[in-house]
Amino acid sequence: MSLQSREVFDASQTMPTTVNEVLQLKPLPHDRFSAEPVSSTGRRTIYGGQVAAQALRAASLTVADGRVAHSMHAYFLRAGDASRPIELRVERDRDGGRYSGRRVSALQDDAVILSLACSFARPKQGAEFQAVQLPKVQPPGELTTYQLNASRTFDLEARVPQDPDPWYRWPARLWLRIRNTLPEDPNVRACGVVFLSDLCTGLSRAPQVEKAGLMPSLDHAVWLHRAGNPNDWLLVDLNPLGTSGGRGIYSGHIFDEGGALLASLTQESLFDVPHDASDQR
Repeated sequence: MSLQSREVFDASQTMPTTVNEVLQLKPLPHDRFSAEPVSSTGRRTIYGGQVAAQALRAASLTVADGRVAHSMHAYFLRAGDASRPIELRVERDRDGGRYSGRRVSALQDDAVILSLACSFARPKQGAEFQAVQLPKVQPPGELTTYQLNASRTFDLEARVPQDPDPWYRWPARLWLRIRNTLPEDPNVRACGVVFLSDLCTGLSRAPQVEKAGLMPSLDHAVWLHRAGNPNDWLLVDLNPLGTSGGRGIYSGHIFDEGGALLASLTQESLFDVPHDASDQR
């Protein structure tokens, strides 16, 4: 029987206030997990980075010890309701000698709000190379805190360095960290990186962005190249690739303070720009 996400919220239940608490899932039979509501006051949408991180966490709880997430690709299918629980259903696609593949469906009211495919691998030594370098920016210790919506981002903290490239509405280059300590489990830390990877948008640098309305995410991919600790400051650097057909795509990189490239990402979002009045027929 599926989890009934229409259940009435218990006012005595404590709402999560940290990313670590958000990633603590309740196990259910048959590779299913439950994520508790994160709001008790009316309907509001769920931050996409939250449900993507929770889906990746659910998948990680079904793989053998020592296998760590290295990539994920999520499709955002419906706006989630933060006042209802989420059921996470994991399918075990493959367990090979080094790699494990998983698919996860995140559901509310028996409707899929997110579909995620991800892969895990046993760590292995290999050639070290990165073509992109940490931009020359002010270190986070020289900056003040940038105000975030704490009801959606919990204990995530942001600081925005000076940026020579203009952006509109949302910063496209920012330092981020999770304040409260995450476990040393490399998969929990990978989920922490995924949580912060969806915060802003590289489309804030795109032409005509000032004419676009809200830009809901359509899909989001993250490749985790190296182990990183999201309790430390990480720089997220985002840039647009193109807009067409009412959609826009951007790419990004996540670095640690030492300049190591921890992750790369791409995301596609809606990018609807209304026609000029003279274009109306």
